[in-house]
Amino acid sequence: MYVTHLNLRDFRNYERLDLTLEPGATLLYGPNAAGKTTVLEAIYFLATTRSPRAGADRELVRFEAQGDIGVPPFARLVCDVARAEGRVRLEVVVQRRAEEEASGSAVQTIKTVRVDRKAVRALDLVGHLRVVLFTPADVALVTGAPAERRRYLDVTLSQLEGRYVRTLAHYQKVVQQRNSLLRAWREGRRPLRSADDELAFWDRELAMAGAYILHERLRAVADLNALVGPIYGRVTSSDVALMTRYQSSVAGFGPEADTQAIERAFLEHLARQRDDEIGRGQTLVGPHRDDLLISAGTIAIGTYGSRGQQRSATLALKLGEAELMRARAGDAPVLLLDDLLSELDAERRGHLLDVLERPDQQTLVTATGTEEFEAGFLRRARRWRVEHGRLYPS
Repeated sequence: MYVTHLNLRDFRNYERLDLTLEPGATLLYGPNAAGKTTVLEAIYFLATTRSPRAGADRELVRFEAQGDIGVPPFARLVCDVARAEGRVRLEVVVQRRAEEEASGSAVQTIKTVRVDRKAVRALDLVGHLRVVLFTPADVALVTGAPAERRRYLDVTLSQLEGRYVRTLAHYQKVVQQRNSLLRAWREGRRPLRSADDELAFWDRELAMAGAYILHERLRAVADLNALVGPIYGRVTSSDVALMTRYQSSVAGFGPEADTQAIERAFLEHLARQRDDEIGRGQTLVGPHRDDLLISAGTIAIGTYGSRGQQRSATLALKLGEAELMRARAGDAPVLLLDDLLSELDAERRGHLLDVLERPDQQTLVTATGTEEFEAGFLRRARRWRVEHGRLYPS
């Protein structure tokens, strides 16, 4: 799988960009704030409909964008993708709302998504292009809050399975609705005598969707364990095993458990937690409360690992994500490496560059210069110098 062409209009600092890409490695280098990371962000956005950097979609529209006559400013992103199952064109348009532009109020946006020029829901775009993004900030995957590790699993599985991304969206809506009811009882705005009857429907919806999500996460973690251990060993040149363990609020299940058994256990947990949930006004059971525990040998690496161990673990998890996608989909994802080599020592950098040399792997790498790269890599990679939102072949 690889992106053959990327076209941007009024996206971030790019007024226009028309870029042809090839399989193999592409190096984008130049000073900070030149627009290198924006190219990776655009490809990630076209794969997931989410930005890894923006707090809101309105930030994606170029500040100076004028729009057309009668049309508010908008950013347009288009890419063509070559895949094992055939070529596909993906397009996302993010447009500011006209009424809010005129009133000067906080600007919201309208997002339009197309696959092969046909309008689809944002959820239906995910999976047509699979990507794995590395950034220096990804060390938070190991050191940060559980939400970072849940997101890691969800982004991976959403790109592999359309059912997963749709079920996850439904589950999140159910949690939101259920929490609204629980807060109403906690605050005395609804009579408690009706709690069991009113929650029955939402409990079933939560358990059905949550059981599927939990089942798929457990399977993924089992597969990842077979992948990340050897990768971590190569990256660190040691025989210390990197292991992940899924910690669920619905305890006691492994990857072999069926969804019906998980669903029954889920409902039992909800019944036991009823009073506590009403008292706290939130749903306390389900995949939104779970964590992925990461250890190197006997060390909880997020808490007690050195900075080097944490970076190596992050690298192993990301490369494991790419290998899981390759194994399940039969096609390698596009790797997006944002200034990652600057965070690695020479040995780890060498191991990563070895991975990039795989013939069926498209990789886009950003850096401030070319000094960090071996001469052989520079000869084989296609190079672009990035300056002020423009790309120049090098």
